[in-house]
Amino acid sequence: MLVKLQRRLRPIDDGGSALVSVLVIMLVLSIGGMALAAIVTNTTMTLVDSRSTAQSRAAADAGLADAVGAMRRSGVTCGGVQRNVRVDSTRASSPTYSYRVVCAGGLATVTATGEASDGMTTTQAVYRYTETPSSDGDMVFFGTNDVTFTYEVRTSAPGRLLKIVVPQAKFVCQALIPGNITVGGDIDANGGCTIKGDVTSGGVVDMCCGSDTIEGNLSTSGTGSGTVRGTVVKNLHANGALTFGWEGKQVGGSVTTSGNVKLGNVRIGGTLTMPSSKTYDAQSGVITGGVVRPATVAGPTPPTLPPWFEYKYAAADFPGYNVVTLVNSGSGPGTCNYFNSSPGTGWTTSLPAYTTPTVIDARACTILSSQNGSLPNIALKTNFVFLAKQFDLGSMQMRGATGLATKPKVWFITDDLTPTDHQPTCPRGYGPTLINGTVTATSITAMAYTPCEIKVAGGASGISDKWNGAFYGGGWSYGGGLEFTADPIGVPGMSSSSSGSSTGTLGSLVSQRDIAPQRIP
Repeated sequence: MLVKLQRRLRPIDDGGSALVSVLVIMLVLSIGGMALAAIVTNTTMTLVDSRSTAQSRAAADAGLADAVGAMRRSGVTCGGVQRNVRVDSTRASSPTYSYRVVCAGGLATVTATGEASDGMTTTQAVYRYTETPSSDGDMVFFGTNDVTFTYEVRTSAPGRLLKIVVPQAKFVCQALIPGNITVGGDIDANGGCTIKGDVTSGGVVDMCCGSDTIEGNLSTSGTGSGTVRGTVVKNLHANGALTFGWEGKQVGGSVTTSGNVKLGNVRIGGTLTMPSSKTYDAQSGVITGGVVRPATVAGPTPPTLPPWFEYKYAAADFPGYNVVTLVNSGSGPGTCNYFNSSPGTGWTTSLPAYTTPTVIDARACTILSSQNGSLPNIALKTNFVFLAKQFDLGSMQMRGATGLATKPKVWFITDDLTPTDHQPTCPRGYGPTLINGTVTATSITAMAYTPCEIKVAGGASGISDKWNGAFYGGGWSYGGGLEFTADPIGVPGMSSSSSGSSTGTLGSLVSQRDIAPQRIP
C-alpha cells in the first residue's frame, strides 16, 4: 500500500518541479527581454543622438566653410553674420548653420553653429587678417579751423596714394603730398605744394604760385571765383569763375566751368567748356582742343563727405583683451601716477612685459602722459588699447619687439560721449592727443582717435615725430615736424560707410577648436 501511495505522489512532485522550472525560465526570459528592449531603446536613442551630433557638426563645418569661402572671395566683412542657413535648401527639415565674424587686433574670429534635430555643435576658427584702408581716410580731421600741411609735414602711403579727408574746413597745402584729398571747404596751394593725386573740394581753388602742382584731377563745387596760377596735370572742373595766371603753366587735360574765364597765358591741352552766357577773356592763353560754348554747363558733383564716426569704448569690441583699470590715487602699479610720474615705470617696465592683448583704461586719470622725464623706448610684444580723456605722448618711442609673427596694433582712444549727434564732442575736462617727440615705428600700427584735436608740437627731447598708422580727430593743430606713414587701422565698426562693419583681407589660420554650443545672436 505504501508503494502504491508513493507511486501516486511521485508524478505530483515531478509536476510541481517542472512548473517551478517553467516559471523560473519565464522570469529569466522576461527579464532578459526587458533588458534587451532597454538596450535596443538606448542604442536607438544613442544612434539618434549620435546622428544629430554628426549632422550638427557637419552643418557647423559647412557654416565655417561658407564664411571662410566668402571672405576669401570678397574680403573679410568684420561684424558679418548669417543665420539659419539650410545645408540643403530643398529640404525644410535640413540641418542649418549660422555664423558671425568678429575682428580685433589683426585677427578675424569666425564662430559657426550647426543645428540638426536636438543636436547643436559650435566651432570657432581664428584667422589673421589685414584691414583695408577706410574710405573715410588715412588722415581725417573734422572741425572748422584750417588744416595746414607745411613742408615739415612729410606723408607717405607705401604702394598707394594717401587719403586725406577734411570734411568741414579749408585745406592748405605747402608740401609734397603723395595722396588724394577730399575737402569740404576751399583748397589752397600756397607755394611749394605738389599733390600727387586727385583733389575734390566743396569750395573753390586758390593756387597762389607757379610752383604749385596738382598731378591728378581738380574738382571744385563751390560757386565762388577760383584762381589757378600753377599746374593741373589732368582735368579741371569748377562750378564758378576761373582766373588763370601769367606764369606760363598748363592744364594737361580739359577745363570745364559754369562761370566766367580769364586765361592769362595758360596752355590748356584739351577743350575749354563754359556757358555761352558767361564772359570769356582769352588774353594770351592757348586752348589746344578749342572752346565749347553750350547754353548751360553742369557743375561738378560735390565731394562725398563722411559724417563723424562716433566711438565709445566697449569691452565687447576687443574680445580676449585683458583690462587694466587705473585709479587716480597712489603711485604704485594700477595707478595713474605709475605712468604719469617719474620714473614712468608703467611705460618703461610694465608695457614691455605684457604678452597678451591688453586695455590700459586711464579714463579715471586727468591725463595719460609719457612726458615724465623717463624717455620711454618701448618694445611691444602684443596689442594695446589706451583709453584716456587726453594724451600727452611726448618723448616716447614705441616699436614692435623682435621675432613677432605679426606687428602689434596700438589704439589711443578718447571716447566721444555724445554718440548720436554725428559730430565730434570734446567736453570740459577732455583735451587733445599731443604728439611731441613721439615715435610709433613701422614695426607697429597705431591709431589716434579723438573728438578733440590731434596736436603736433614736434621735437620734444630732440626726438623727431614719426607716426605709422592713422589719425582720426576732431581737429588738427600743427606746430612742428611730422613724418606720417599710412598703415590701415581703425576703431571697431569703422568702415567706408561708417555702417558698423570693417573690411580686410583674410590671412592664415591661427587656431580652430570646438567650443560650448551656442546660438549666434
